[in-house]
Amino acid sequence: MTMKKKVLSAAVVAAMGVGSAHAVNISQTGTGEGMIIPYYTVRDGNDSLFSIVNTTDDFKVVKVRFHEAMNSREVLDFNLYMSPYDVWTGAVKDDGNGGAKLTTNDLSCTVPAIPAGGEPFRDWAYTGNAAQFPNADTATAEFLTRDRTKEGYLTVMEM
Repeated sequence: MTMKKKVLSAAVVAAMGVGSAHAVNISQTGTGEGMIIPYYTVRDGNDSLFSIVNTTDDFKVVKVRFHEAMNSREVLDFNLYMSPYDVWTGAVKDDGNGGAKLTTNDLSCTVPAIPAGGEPFRDWAYTGNAAQFPNADTATAEFLTRDRTKEGYLTVMEM
């Protein structure tokens, strides 16, 4: 009797055309609504360079977020407004003050604006030094410094 139920269930599922469901689809063309740039670093004299491309004839707004590597805490975020077929470029560099910063010579609109000298990454999300991020990491003091901003990853999501 149990075997008949299993066969019947399998037949019903097959007849309904039920397959596996996926929350994320990987584009075969390398384009889509989101992107993860898996690593940036400014350690050992390195700069990390990257570009974001609007491959369509539509205007786009994307949210760009930088995260530090130790605990994925946010260190910088902004909105990027792109015209059709626009290319935006930026670089993560050592800021000379113990951390990293974002620099760009691109004229595309960002909110907030990225200043000419670059925008330093923030440590608020893991040190507890801002009202919107009141909970510091439980890491020891040596890991609650701006040094954590020197490596991480970034996410880009179409809004």
